[in-house]
Amino acid sequence: MFSSIVFAAFVLLASKMANAASFSQAASRPSTGDVTSAELIQMGALPNCSTATQFPDECRTAKQAAPFINQAFCDYNISSNGERAALLSLILFESGGFEYNMNHFPAPGRPGQGTRNMMMFPFIFQYALDTPSVALQAQALAGHNDVNDIPSDTQDAIRALVLPDHLSFASAMWFYTKSGDSKTGCTGTPGMVDGLRLATLAGWEEYITNCIFTTVTPERQALYEKTLDILLATTSGRN
Repeated sequence: MFSSIVFAAFVLLASKMANAASFSQAASRPSTGDVTSAELIQMGALPNCSTATQFPDECRTAKQAAPFINQAFCDYNISSNGERAALLSLILFESGGFEYNMNHFPAPGRPGQGTRNMMMFPFIFQYALDTPSVALQAQALAGHNDVNDIPSDTQDAIRALVLPDHLSFASAMWFYTKSGDSKTGCTGTPGMVDGLRLATLAGWEEYITNCIFTTVTPERQALYEKTLDILLATTSGRN
């Protein structure tokens, strides 16, 4: 009797360990295709912009956003489901499902903050300087000012340089891989990449608190978990 109970417990434990290993392997496995507009809608992107009445020019539908997101994943070599889920859920959360491209709240909004990633101005400025097509314009606008001394209207003008879709939707990918003094983004933080690629909750929390430098909330976590589930289901269906 005792032996059978022990054996059953061992089988249950082994099953749980196998499921956990399978989940980690699926999360870290490279995606086998582009993120589709249908998947983005499931995650929380807007199917249309008819409800975006406050700032309609900033709104982008899932169909409009998808090509720019996929190109950015390719350009910055981000292929694991875990990393993609973290970045996608971030830009969906920060932009209100791609409704906003600039910070507006509380009104009139924070000068210089924007892109779908809602980066603060110091990173907006670094992103502009790191983008060859707009770097000279950004430097000319800033002049000899230190980043913290750039006037608000100039901050907004520099922000405008990186608001076009091909740059705005790529901002989270740039921030994750290229931002900061080291120009390695968050990838140089010990354990950051592995934690995201394995899609552990602790890995995602580390990303939010020590890469994005904000607070873990139930809303952020729910969106991340939903996004991850959709990507994992898609990858499983394609294999």
